[in-house]
Amino acid sequence: MADKNFIIQTEATLQSFDGITRAEVPPFFYTRLQAKINNIASPTWWQQLFTVAAKPAFSAMVLSMFLALNITAITMVLKDKKQPLAPATNQTIQGFAQEYNFSISTI
Repeated sequence: MADKNFIIQTEATLQSFDGITRAEVPPFFYTRLQAKINNIASPTWWQQLFTVAAKPAFSAMVLSMFLALNITAITMVLKDKKQPLAPATNQTIQGFAQEYNFSISTI
């Protein structure tokens, strides 16, 4: 009896497939799909930048430029340290105070 019910249900299910028709796509579906695929395929500006930045040759170049700038800055600072600074005299302080309208008592 259970087999008979199972067979009847199976036949009813298979007969329900007889009325199925092919699904229709809306107009311009394939055009829009193709446009989305092309949009995904072409990388954005940021993706191209990160692709270039991730390459070892680019990283080595940026690192070497950074080191060169640091070495240049350090040598310039060391050159400036070799030149003696003029000692601050009372005359220099008074000239500064007069220029900015400070009274001597506030310094």
